[in-house]
Amino acid sequence: MHVFARNIQSLILHEIGDARFCLIIDEARDESRREQMALVIRFVNRSGFIRERFLDIVHVKDATASTLKKKISFVLSHHNLDVQNIRGQGYDGASNMVKSGMDCKFYSLMIALMHIMYTV
Repeated sequence: MHVFARNIQSLILHEIGDARFCLIIDEARDESRREQMALVIRFVNRSGFIRERFLDIVHVKDATASTLKKKISFVLSHHNLDVQNIRGQGYDGASNMVKSGMDCKFYSLMIALMHIMYTV
């Protein structure tokens, strides 16, 4: 199964090439109560069509902004995707909402990723 996943990821990465892309991130707990983060890439292919591809799912120790940032950076690096090509980010922040006011943990994640984009 792992071999099939890597082959499909290779095809997706070939399809993306050096195109600009958006990240769509979601995190949830699986049946064993472990946190997982799914990473979807949205991009315009060489024919000019918008595509969304499920790229990877990784286990994370928790859903804090710091942990998610580290894992996103790892996944992008692992797949040789340049953070300079990120043009948008989307997060399902419902489970990361902090009850006090409008403060959201995913906002911290967004700021951290923007910091990566501008310092690399």
